[in-house]
Amino acid sequence: MRIARLLVCLWISAIGLGLQGLAPAGAQGAAPSSAGPGLGLGNGFADLSTRLQPAVVAIRAKRSLVGAPRDAVHAAAGGSSSGSGFVIDPRGVIVTNNHVIEGNDRFEIILVDGTVLPATLVGRDSETDLAVLRATGAQRLASVPWGNSDSARVGDWAIAIGSPFGLGNSLSVGVISARNRDLQAGRYDDFLQTDAAINRGNSGGPLFNARGEVIGVNTAIVSPGGTQGGSVGIGFAVPSNLARKIVADILQSGSVQRGWIGLRARLLTPEEGGTGQNGVVVADVAANSPAAKAGLRMGDRILKWAGQPVTDPRALARFVAAAPAGAKVKLEGFRGRQAIFANLTVGRAPSEARAPTAQASPTVSVLGLVLRSAAPSDRPKLPPEVRVVVSALDPFGPGKDQVRPGDGLLEVQGRAIASPQEARAALQAAARKRDAVVIRLFRDGKPIYRALRPTR
Repeated sequence: MRIARLLVCLWISAIGLGLQGLAPAGAQGAAPSSAGPGLGLGNGFADLSTRLQPAVVAIRAKRSLVGAPRDAVHAAAGGSSSGSGFVIDPRGVIVTNNHVIEGNDRFEIILVDGTVLPATLVGRDSETDLAVLRATGAQRLASVPWGNSDSARVGDWAIAIGSPFGLGNSLSVGVISARNRDLQAGRYDDFLQTDAAINRGNSGGPLFNARGEVIGVNTAIVSPGGTQGGSVGIGFAVPSNLARKIVADILQSGSVQRGWIGLRARLLTPEEGGTGQNGVVVADVAANSPAAKAGLRMGDRILKWAGQPVTDPRALARFVAAAPAGAKVKLEGFRGRQAIFANLTVGRAPSEARAPTAQASPTVSVLGLVLRSAAPSDRPKLPPEVRVVVSALDPFGPGKDQVRPGDGLLEVQGRAIASPQEARAALQAAARKRDAVVIRLFRDGKPIYRALRPTR
């Protein structure tokens, strides 16, 4: 979809690619792409466009002012954002990006013929930057099918449709230019990269294959021009096979259910013979976790999960997250030179196992830190001025050896922090400009300073 996730929302720097200006495409399976079903070479992509356009929508998300009268003047003052989405169910189920709708409470979708329909939020997942809306009072809508993103090959056709710069449905064509891109936006990063033109406003729109199947949800672009920049031929989409599961969970329960085994892994070092393709090393095992009960230990090397190769910690995290609680999975690997296997039963992450309450504190993820609002239960250890708490962190992220779960976050680059959302915005802004981001924490009864160094 949760160790921690750097949300691909707002404008962030291109982590891990040596580029600057990674940004969401908006806030504002696959078949070989040679001639085949859905692709009419005689008239370009016109027939495909005619079939797909009615299922792609523009989205307006607005925020009401708390306590203000419900009139046009106050509604306009509440703020808004825009983006794109697509219909996957004729009964009005629409997929988009979380950063398109985040922080808003009123939603409208605009069909290709200009029809405006109100919509409600079904649920969202900040870790994968996905959200689901449902159009209300709608007639049956045109819809598009999911495709198999695992079958998308570098060089296959990629067709993006969305509402760049609020201009309404626009189509652009390119190819899949890379797969499995890790933007270090979170532990589930596995983006498809395309050179199909994607601009601000395309966020949440579909990336199609040549059959007219959705193989990705357009989410981010690299743009040296910052918030005023446009497409330079490097865009990223959440793969459909990941998005499809997230959407199904949201539709079923309103939230995402992820598996958990209580294990932290790392890559093998070159000194250990690491090549990036020969498994991961167990770095930590939580007490009484499924991994511990299966007999796994620190130092074990994991090569396969249910017969599938484990190439890096991200791959293992995705396998675990995709497994339902109660699933029985066989892990294969080595302990020293001895081949081992472990049969474990996937559990549910402790934070997800608790029933949600009206007072539940939502979290945000940024620079490998998972942040939440301070709760009354934190007060014995944290003073009133601490408004934000680190609830978890990516053990391989910038906070490694600098930040601990339970730390209070007081300041980012000297700026006082009052909410998780404010912290995320401040950290992302600082990371774009600095090699080291200085934060002020509260730990063990006193304030301390630490420096986070974003990976570039």
